[in-house]
Amino acid sequence: MDTLAGFGLLLVDDHPLFRDSFVMAMRQLASGADLAAVATRAQASEILGTQPDRFDLVLIDYKLPGTNGLICATELRCRHPAIGFGLISGEDDPLLPHRAREAGLVACLSKSQEMNGLLESLQSLARGGTAFADFQGSGHAEAANADFGLTLRQMDVLRLLASGASNKVIAQSLGISPATVKNHLDAIFEKMGVANRLQAVMLARVALR
Repeated sequence: MDTLAGFGLLLVDDHPLFRDSFVMAMRQLASGADLAAVATRAQASEILGTQPDRFDLVLIDYKLPGTNGLICATELRCRHPAIGFGLISGEDDPLLPHRAREAGLVACLSKSQEMNGLLESLQSLARGGTAFADFQGSGHAEAANADFGLTLRQMDVLRLLASGASNKVIAQSLGISPATVKNHLDAIFEKMGVANRLQAVMLARVALR
């Protein structure tokens, strides 16, 4: 039985590549879930106001422009007490999970977690539990302080990838061909030990912050 069947999840994250990739990956891993994503607090407020019964959980990026996710989650939770709210963050702040608990949130997840780990956290939340990552000792703490053995050009490609740029935009920005970009990405994925763009972006957002 799919634990996430019928589970409504709203992701609030201004980073387009992470936002879209997260939803795409979760749709593959949890096809029965009802997934949606928006970029801003205003958009989240609007969709929650028009579809108040659709979502069971709202995950908000801690580094949301114009505010922080903790404030945003607290404000929205007051308006929608029947919905669970949580944070998702690339910050390696060991105090963040504690602050999230104190604010009454049900989750504080790390963007450096593997997708299967995030899926397990969501399954726990769907069963009525909570999910708080150990930011001090989990994820890719060692890799966050390393360059993964990448060349300077590969680091340039990775930074653009993490900013949400497509292969075409990366090629134009660096004055190289799309085929060369693809070759660089293949090498980057291998050196970082990841399988796809989503995993690379999730790790890069921690490593390059």
